[in-house]
Amino acid sequence: MKMSDMLMDDFQPKEVENTDYKYLIMKYLKFWYLYVIGLVGCLGLAFLYLQYATPEYPIEATILINSNKSSDFSQNAVYSELETYQSIKLVENESEVLQSFSLMRQAVRELDLNVSYFVEDNLFRNKEIFGPQVPIQVNLDRYDSAAFFDEDLLTVFKVHVQGPETFQLEDEEENSSNHRFGEELAFPFGEFTIDLLQELKEYPSTIIIQFNNPYALPGRYSNKLEVMIVNKLASVLRLGFTDPVPQKGMLVLNKLIEAYNREAMLNKNQTAKNTIDFINKQLDSVTNDLREIEAMVEEYKSENKITELSSDALQYAERFNQGKEQLAEYSIQLDVLNSIEESLQGQEDDFQVISGSLNIPDPTLSASIDKFNELLRDRERMVRTTQPGNPLILEKDQQLSSARQNILGNIQSIKSSVEIARNNLLARTTEVEIQSGKVPEIERKLLEINRQQAIKQDHYQYLVKKREEASMSLAATTVSNSRIIDPAMAGSKPSKPNKLLILGFAFFAGLGGSLGFVFVFYQLNTKIKVKRDVTSRTNISILGEVSHHDEKVPIAISKGVRTPVAEQFRLIRTNLQFALPNKDKKVILVTSTTSGEGKTFFSLNLGVSMSLADKKVVILEFDLRKPLLLEYLGMEEKRGISDYLQNDSLTIADLIVKNDRLPDGLDLIGCGTLPDDPSELMLLPKVGYFIDKLQEIYDVIIIDSAPVGQVADAFSLSRFSDITTYIMRYNFSESQAITFINEQKREKKLKNPVIVLNDAKTKMSYGYDYYQKADIKKKKREVYKKMVKKV
Repeated sequence: MKMSDMLMDDFQPKEVENTDYKYLIMKYLKFWYLYVIGLVGCLGLAFLYLQYATPEYPIEATILINSNKSSDFSQNAVYSELETYQSIKLVENESEVLQSFSLMRQAVRELDLNVSYFVEDNLFRNKEIFGPQVPIQVNLDRYDSAAFFDEDLLTVFKVHVQGPETFQLEDEEENSSNHRFGEELAFPFGEFTIDLLQELKEYPSTIIIQFNNPYALPGRYSNKLEVMIVNKLASVLRLGFTDPVPQKGMLVLNKLIEAYNREAMLNKNQTAKNTIDFINKQLDSVTNDLREIEAMVEEYKSENKITELSSDALQYAERFNQGKEQLAEYSIQLDVLNSIEESLQGQEDDFQVISGSLNIPDPTLSASIDKFNELLRDRERMVRTTQPGNPLILEKDQQLSSARQNILGNIQSIKSSVEIARNNLLARTTEVEIQSGKVPEIERKLLEINRQQAIKQDHYQYLVKKREEASMSLAATTVSNSRIIDPAMAGSKPSKPNKLLILGFAFFAGLGGSLGFVFVFYQLNTKIKVKRDVTSRTNISILGEVSHHDEKVPIAISKGVRTPVAEQFRLIRTNLQFALPNKDKKVILVTSTTSGEGKTFFSLNLGVSMSLADKKVVILEFDLRKPLLLEYLGMEEKRGISDYLQNDSLTIADLIVKNDRLPDGLDLIGCGTLPDDPSELMLLPKVGYFIDKLQEIYDVIIIDSAPVGQVADAFSLSRFSDITTYIMRYNFSESQAITFINEQKREKKLKNPVIVLNDAKTKMSYGYDYYQKADIKKKKREVYKKMVKKV
């Protein structure tokens, strides 16, 4: 029956395994001491930081940006009508102005914060004092800000007050000097005196003074300042920063708002003044231009001798129009006369009616034409009632011919008179046209001059109006740019450092850092750490585990001993009974991947375990390259296996070694003389003969061979064995050894391989300390009984 059949799933890897959370927890809890060290270290650093960091209090103020356009010059002066200068005030712009370095520098300069005062708070930090808390005062007589560009400049001093009149001044280099209060002191950055403001309770007392860099101090406040828009629908800003001294922080914030309003008002007034000056300059220029244009108009009218150019032009136009109308009428008359003449000249015997709708210019001609038309109508009536040759008709023809001649004569006479009258009128009209043609040129030039005069006049009136508006705006810009909703107020508790946040961060950093370290350790460590690392990668049976053995004596099991290691070897012995073939004589080959994994220790203790079960056992030191079995027991090498294989005169009895610490049923056969060619020695037929002879004497033969991962000796011995015990050591054997043993099994180079996991921690081997705990309880009971007897 095979071991795998006996242990069932315990020795078979599962193809699909669910996450074993208990295993993961135990896997990481093994390094609990690292977590404790990480937590203690990080929390300790956090505590030191809290002792070192200076508490800072929050200071906040709320202001409303004034959006009343009537108080802003840019909304009601010249700029309101010039697109280039239109200004829409944005809250975002004002927030940037409030955070500007120049505005903060002005506020700090007005508060005179060039000197800061400190007292010792604890071993790690100093505490800044301000206002009434300061017992001394530094009066600066001269302060050279340029000196602060020197990196080696000493700006921190300790004032040791020795009494009401004297003090000792100590610099950063521990150079000290004695002075009196009120005495002038000179340093590279300036001159100053120190006065005692109030009596101290005890002498000496130490106050630390620090001269601040006038360029750096506003920058520190400006960098800390935060300006937030409270609501996008409102022009409300919240200003805030943190400061170690709440009173000083409130003064700085209030002074900043004051400087902001003052600068905004000055900017408005300056803009209005500049605009009025600009308008006055423009008015002077426009006035001079108007005077020049008026003089030009006067000179032009004198040269052309005109007073009112419009009335003269009207007379010329009226006369010219009348002449044009009369000429047109004469032309029409001539056309009518020519038409009648042509009509009459075309009539010989065929008389036709002359149209009466024509405009006849002469009454005599009109009467003659009417008479002609009447004669023609009488003739036509006669023709309809009499014969063509009737004397009456002939008489009418003669009358019509005579009337036609009279009309033609009148037309010639009238045409002559009309042409004469038309020619005379055309001459007069031409003269009027020439005279009126000069008027537009004069008027055009005069209109150009008047146009320039009108433009300058409008420009002058516009500038006068805007100057009045600018003056009114200058008088109205007395309203501040903002209204304070909440003045600067400080919080009652420090906001920095945030103790809860820092301690929480330290806690998670300590725990997370330790867990991360352990995780990286597991990822980089390719050693076999737990049994699961083996079972998850191979289906080779696990024969058992052997705990770590700290004793110097290599024998871990003996009769009556119930240590965890002894119990583990007894369990392995039991498992071997099921794993080995059903034979009376058994050969067990013990090997490993590399040296140092404990195969010799395992072979020796397995042999002891077998002998305690009334088995006759022999252990063969078949590691012909680096034998350790006899050395392990403190015995010297004598004749052994190599000698027997090379010398036919030796018998097995000559090789057997006994040891007083071993059971009587356990014999040892050493390696003997180290051969030059151990691999060739393993291939001798005498090796098989040697094993056969031993089986006749012993029940169990344990072969302690060389590491199979380094040399091939174990492969040569595998054909004589019934089972191959492959030793892997926790935290020593590489995980590649599992791949190696899988390949050997697949290629059948090792017979019936099983795995033994060596050097397991006690907590990694469940149930093996059962008897040890029982022994401890038994010993405790015996001690208690002895104590009771003594009492």
